[in-house]
Amino acid sequence: MASIRRLLFLRFHLNKTHFSPRGVEEGYGRGSRDYHAIAPAAQTVSRLEEECKGAEGINLAVDDDIAKIQREFDDAKRSFLRIPETLQGRPKMNPQGIYVIKNLRLDNIQVYGFDYDYTLAHYSSDLQSLIYDLAKEYMVNEFKYPEVCMQFKYDPTFPIRGLYYDKQRGCLLKLDFFGSIEPDGCYFGRRKLSRNEIEEIYGTRHIGRDQARGLVGLMDFFCFSESCLIADMVQYFVDAKLEFDSCYIYQDVNHAIQHVHRSGLVHRGILSDPHRYLVKNGQLLRFLRMLREKGKKLFLLTNSPHNFVDGGMRFIMEESMGDRDSWRDLFDVVIAKANKPEFYTSEHPFRFVSFATFTNHDDS
Repeated sequence: MASIRRLLFLRFHLNKTHFSPRGVEEGYGRGSRDYHAIAPAAQTVSRLEEECKGAEGINLAVDDDIAKIQREFDDAKRSFLRIPETLQGRPKMNPQGIYVIKNLRLDNIQVYGFDYDYTLAHYSSDLQSLIYDLAKEYMVNEFKYPEVCMQFKYDPTFPIRGLYYDKQRGCLLKLDFFGSIEPDGCYFGRRKLSRNEIEEIYGTRHIGRDQARGLVGLMDFFCFSESCLIADMVQYFVDAKLEFDSCYIYQDVNHAIQHVHRSGLVHRGILSDPHRYLVKNGQLLRFLRMLREKGKKLFLLTNSPHNFVDGGMRFIMEESMGDRDSWRDLFDVVIAKANKPEFYTSEHPFRFVSFATFTNHDDS
């Protein structure tokens, strides 16, 4: 566009310049030289006019391209805004269906592996309250947190899956795909922070590499009780106007959560009242038997101890299998206390569990 403006300015300047045939007044010789000076100027004007017309044609073509892009953008925008209406008209996804990537043929899969927790065994919301209560009791009794913490109650409406905890600043964060803090997903204790407060704390909503080093993920279903207990502890110290270290709160809560799992407190609590904590699925036995009838090999790989898995599977299957059959017969291999993910890289030997006597001996 700048070159077109220069051409138009030159054309205007040349049209305003006056060339006089001075040879008529001053003599043939000098007039002849001036006449020859006029002719190239006229040719220049003609050439510039042609170039300007060409430039104007290019400009029109550019305008057409811009208009076309604008129309395509507007069409795409309207299509995007219509997506929610289109999705409402589509049939609902079958929650009991099995979905795989389209280029995977299940008839080529010969071995199927299962985890136990939240795969074969599903739990009610009461499980989070059980873990929460056991962990807070451990923190009061062992870490000497104030007795008032025993009054804390698990809030099932507060935590969501996929949170991060900032050990340096004490905030619970929900990050999007690009590593930015969700506007409604940043809490300090139980109080949601505004956008201005987020920017005051972090400088920006985007979490950089240096800041990410101080984050710990709370990703799986068992972390609901952990994230809620962290937030409640932070809120207690804020309300009490007591100084605290955000990192130590995470370490104490995480240690308490790990203790109630590794000590068996949670397992004993679940097995003591399976009707309260375990959710039965009448289709599970049918599905596993169908795989075996198709000639598939099945294995169970879990971090949970064998007695906990055995008690849970007996409860889940008791109405389907009766007393004659054992859930163990559905699987070719059962591995308990696997210690995943180290299981996949470690070289520790297996130990065989006798189902009859429950005594351990090295498997040769």
